[in-house]
Amino acid sequence: MREQKTLVNKGASGIDLSYGTYYAVCLVYLMLPVLIFILGWIRPLISIPCCLALSFVTFLSIRSCRRDEEGKTLPDGFKTTVTFIVVLAVFAILITLISNIGEFVWGTTDHAYRKAIFSDLVHYDWPVYYDLTAQSNPEINAMLPDETVFFSYYISFWMVPALMGKLLGFAAGNIALVIWSAFGIFLILTGMTMIVKKSSYAVIFTFVFFCGFDYLPYLYYQSVGPAEWMWLEGWTRHIVYIGNMNNLLNVYNQCIPCWLIVVLFLLMRNRRSAGLLGSLMFPYSPWATIGILPVAAYYAFRKGFKARNFFTAENILSPLILAGLFIPLYLANSNATSVKGTTVGFYGSIGAFAVAFLLTVAVEILPAFILLFKDRRKDPLFWVVIITLLILPFYKISGQNDLTMRGSMPEFFVLTIFLAATIARVFEEKKNDKSKADLKGTLKTVGGFVMLLAMSMVAFQMLLLTVVCTFDGSRRPNDDIGSLGDIRTPSYVETIDKQFFVYDYEDSFFCKYLAREQR
Repeated sequence: MREQKTLVNKGASGIDLSYGTYYAVCLVYLMLPVLIFILGWIRPLISIPCCLALSFVTFLSIRSCRRDEEGKTLPDGFKTTVTFIVVLAVFAILITLISNIGEFVWGTTDHAYRKAIFSDLVHYDWPVYYDLTAQSNPEINAMLPDETVFFSYYISFWMVPALMGKLLGFAAGNIALVIWSAFGIFLILTGMTMIVKKSSYAVIFTFVFFCGFDYLPYLYYQSVGPAEWMWLEGWTRHIVYIGNMNNLLNVYNQCIPCWLIVVLFLLMRNRRSAGLLGSLMFPYSPWATIGILPVAAYYAFRKGFKARNFFTAENILSPLILAGLFIPLYLANSNATSVKGTTVGFYGSIGAFAVAFLLTVAVEILPAFILLFKDRRKDPLFWVVIITLLILPFYKISGQNDLTMRGSMPEFFVLTIFLAATIARVFEEKKNDKSKADLKGTLKTVGGFVMLLAMSMVAFQMLLLTVVCTFDGSRRPNDDIGSLGDIRTPSYVETIDKQFFVYDYEDSFFCKYLAREQR
């Protein structure tokens, strides 16, 4: 990535956005839920020193965020207009509500899990344990053993709203969830604007509509009839890449912090906190952590590497503490990753895998590559992202392959930001170019527009589906589960049992040595 010497938007008028303040707010936004989780779930003898250490490295990171590799303080301002900031804020609230965060509109079946998890975090003591004999539905009671299980999942994003819910009631916590999510999206959009260095609505467009050409194979399979169950972006059996809107509609708890961390990396002025930012992904999504590692490594070891800027408390303490606490939490439930192996093995032959891989590249990666190649061909980060996306499909973890679905979130959001910058540049050039357009230029513009239109179809369909189903009286799956401790619908039991419940938890390292005692 080109060295960013300043964020100043020269000649602009309006309000001044301070990078130092922005970085501090973002880092606190990401760290606060983690500290709440540690204090609420980990034994005080361990949690208090860990929280003090993480607070210390957060302070160090904020203090040095404006300095370059030589320790020189760089200019701090980016100017934009009040109108633009208001538009970003209003959009952040609207897209939060449309994404069914807070459960005010129709949502996908994933929201049955999200609502149940958030409700349990509000109503159950921390750490959360479930007495499976308490299931009130006799059919579900017969499906589960008479045991107590430990709840294990990546729940950090919900910690602040859940704490508010514990203090003020579930309704207040739900409102806090909407506000917390909208604020995170607002921070992401603001950071994208600072990276693009233009107050361009391209950041909103790419945030919502960035995707591959998934709509084309989806239409094909709908016309010929798929051989098995499929969904809009699930047209390949074992390699699944997902666009921004689908992630926001289904796993907002993972993608919002993931995208904010990506933004902070692209704004980073020195490598002193690369380890801190990279490891902060772990409490929110172990899958996205895999995807952020190449990005973090690029920023840690890029040109101009100096040991004194790498071996810092931020880069050493943060990964040690967060990995030491969250790896045992995730490993406590091995059933969630019981389906795994090389993707070739799942396809049954190298030929079948090769066809699926090449189609995935053509549909998911090639469109963005074509649109960005001119601007980013000399940018090492661009190639880091592309190579990572080419490698991820070779291995599968979980039935739907969370490795590709969530592990690719950092890479695709880097491309999202790059695309916003390219669109903003093209519009600026068209605006300032008074000469008559030639045929070649017109064809390139039309071609780019058609590609963007094709890339946006998935998000458009998902948004349309949400709006239509909200107002036509379609059944909402939001309350299908209710609570993981008292499941309402039998069809969800198998997934819940495999993904969230830890049996024989007394033998797990996390519960034996780290977790607070069961209350």
